[in-house]
Amino acid sequence: MAASQVGKTEGMFNMLGYLIDQDPGPTLVVLPRENDAKSVSYNRVLPMIHGSPVLRNRMPVNADDMTKLEYRFDRMILFFAGSNSPADLASRPIRYLFLDEIDKYPRFSGREADPIKLATERQKTFWNKKTVKVSTPTTRDGYIFREFERSDQRRFFVPCPHCGGYQILVFGQIKWPEHERSAEKIRNERLAWYECEHCKKRIDDYQKQQMLSHGKWVPKDCEINEQGEIWGEKIKSKHRGFWINSLYSPWLNWSDIATEFLKSKDFIELLMNFVNSWLAEVWEEKIEETTVDRVRAHACEYTEGIVPDEAVVLTAGIDVQKDHFYYVIRGWGYEEQSWLVRSGSLEYWDDLVEVLFKTEYRKFSGEETLPVYMTCVDSGFRTDEVYHFCRKWHDRAKAIKGQEELTDGRFYRASKIDINSRTGSIIKNGLVLWNLNVTQYKDKISRLVASKDPAKWHLFKNPSDEYLAQFTAEHKVLIRNRNTGKAKEVWQKKRSSIANHYLDAEVYAIAAADIIRALNLRRDERTVHKDIRQEHSRSSWIRTREGSWI
Repeated sequence: MAASQVGKTEGMFNMLGYLIDQDPGPTLVVLPRENDAKSVSYNRVLPMIHGSPVLRNRMPVNADDMTKLEYRFDRMILFFAGSNSPADLASRPIRYLFLDEIDKYPRFSGREADPIKLATERQKTFWNKKTVKVSTPTTRDGYIFREFERSDQRRFFVPCPHCGGYQILVFGQIKWPEHERSAEKIRNERLAWYECEHCKKRIDDYQKQQMLSHGKWVPKDCEINEQGEIWGEKIKSKHRGFWINSLYSPWLNWSDIATEFLKSKDFIELLMNFVNSWLAEVWEEKIEETTVDRVRAHACEYTEGIVPDEAVVLTAGIDVQKDHFYYVIRGWGYEEQSWLVRSGSLEYWDDLVEVLFKTEYRKFSGEETLPVYMTCVDSGFRTDEVYHFCRKWHDRAKAIKGQEELTDGRFYRASKIDINSRTGSIIKNGLVLWNLNVTQYKDKISRLVASKDPAKWHLFKNPSDEYLAQFTAEHKVLIRNRNTGKAKEVWQKKRSSIANHYLDAEVYAIAAADIIRALNLRRDERTVHKDIRQEHSRSSWIRTREGSWI
């Protein structure tokens, strides 16, 4: 995953030259379009072969064996194809596969299979196959970003010429005079420099080549010291992934990059190109983002398992996984204030019953205990088990299913799902499935976390790093259609590889509070237990937001 014009395609051709001379095998090179394939074949690969005596000696004697889309060397055959030609991708067995600019390939349309899948299927018969995929990124859903996330995610660390500290070159460290706003002046007079993230000293253009020559590829989660030694536990992946941006280009100086940013920052289409083609990052217009430090600042002095005195009702949210559960228990008070009481993961349903329904949580003052009054359980996974659990504890647990949005804009909608198999009629007091608008609930959580006067979202003392990482695993972005320019706001994971189970559990806990109307409590009302229990006693189901009884 790389910026444009940093040598990624040229590196691919170097690999191709090595195969022709040293380790031959049937090879396919795929470009976005067939015309691109013909152009690359004739204007780049063929001159490379003619320019190397060793490769030139591998060329066939018969000129008919060399066409624009097929080279028959003495020991191997090389094919070129466009990703828009399914027949060419699926017609021959290959050992080596080179896929260039894969984010420009056509997507699966329902008529033909995914072009990358079609090409890789040709490698089935080779135990020693190898596939190379390169591209400038586009969006989080693009091919190259998803492939990079599956890899060991290596980035190129270079040493500071002053302190020796290794670092990744990032745009945020490029500086120029604060008072200077003329992009052309910055470029012409080379006013920009790079600031070391360790010693904060100035690194000039002439020092970049020295840094690059001593750089090291470092996998994700590994570290590198000042001696260039790499240590740490690598991601367990058979895929090697490499990321590099335009800051590493030997043909660009710091001022070139600063100038391009200043020219692009006020125009969305230019800024999108700068992010993709210069910074080699996926394009996302961030609207809302919650950071670990920001959430950690909401930690209070009470300990886990203790209920602050201001809380008057407890709700819980359960995120169901294949072999365990993530849960949170949150206390709610007046004016939408809430406190995290407990969080964790459990393996068995009986453990959930113990934590949720057989344990009462003592208030800070020690004079009163509270039970978990309502729980929302995710039914998207292990659905039958969830339904069984919610039928058994129907008065304190609700099966829910999250959706990005509901057509009528509501926060939730309830529908009965237990049907008499004989008559086809709905069974009275049967199981109800609650569809949640998770986007709106995440928006609400974000607003509560951001509230300061007074603060409304609280955590117990010393919340775990895992909870904080998962709670802040998503941010809200604008997904913009490149053709129409129309934008849509969505919550997405910051990286597809990280978990967000505690955030989902918090969504379900606030939904439980909303369903029992605990979010509507005001100080001039009766105590919540009395208010909710009186309302709950009128029917076996809770009243909906519109006031009707289910």
